[in-house]
Amino acid sequence: MKFIINASPIIFLAKIDLIHYLPDLFEDIIIPTGVLNEVLAHDDEASHWIKNHGKKYVSVLDSIPGEIYAWDLGRGETEVIASALNLKDCAVGLDDQAARNCALSYRLKIIGTIGLILRAQKKEVIKDGEPYMNKLLESGYRISEGLLQHALLLMRKL
Repeated sequence: MKFIINASPIIFLAKIDLIHYLPDLFEDIIIPTGVLNEVLAHDDEASHWIKNHGKKYVSVLDSIPGEIYAWDLGRGETEVIASALNLKDCAVGLDDQAARNCALSYRLKIIGTIGLILRAQKKEVIKDGEPYMNKLLESGYRISEGLLQHALLLMRKL
């Protein structure tokens, strides 16, 4: 499956030291140029990963359907969703709720940062996702208590 990823999952996976596992989770990763530019605007773990490993995943988008602009999303989210509409058998990496709502309206498969941790554990790329969830919370990731408990329960069942 192809995975088109937005900046937020890249940034948070880098903060919790999971970004280097991203290529193990999908057959093909796509980073739209808008996402690339957003990540490279900062000097942090995420931009270092992009500079050293991520540039080979960058994709230039030819066009964006006009109706996506009506959602008033950021450039990265807009390009992620538009890219997915042009591909078959893909998922989008989005955390922002408005972007997720837009993607759902197009019936796109969505995997956020928490879903990526779960996927890494399920594929046995990591042994236990719970320490990564703790690091994610410590790094400033916002999540409802209900979703946190649900994710932890799923991790314990894997």
